[in-house]
Amino acid sequence: MLVVFITKTKYKLLKGLRFALVFTILVILLVQLVGLVRSLGFSTEDKLPSGNPMRVMAPSNEICEDEMNHGILEKLIERLLKYRQGEK
Repeated sequence: MLVVFITKTKYKLLKGLRFALVFTILVILLVQLVGLVRSLGFSTEDKLPSGNPMRVMAPSNEICEDEMNHGILEKLIERLLKYRQGEK
């Protein structure tokens, strides 16, 4: 009788441990999937611009000034082109 009780208890314990392992693996995979979807940018929330609506809707020609047109990146590109053409 004691052997039967120990055997049934052992099988129930192993079944519970298997269920816990499978459940843990499924939760980990679900969390990884949610992280992947969020990193790809498929969000369910509508992103509204914050701040002054007049600034958000400003035309692009008012935003771009001479400083932005001749920024560091543009200067580096010009230097690279001059270097490739042989002008140091």
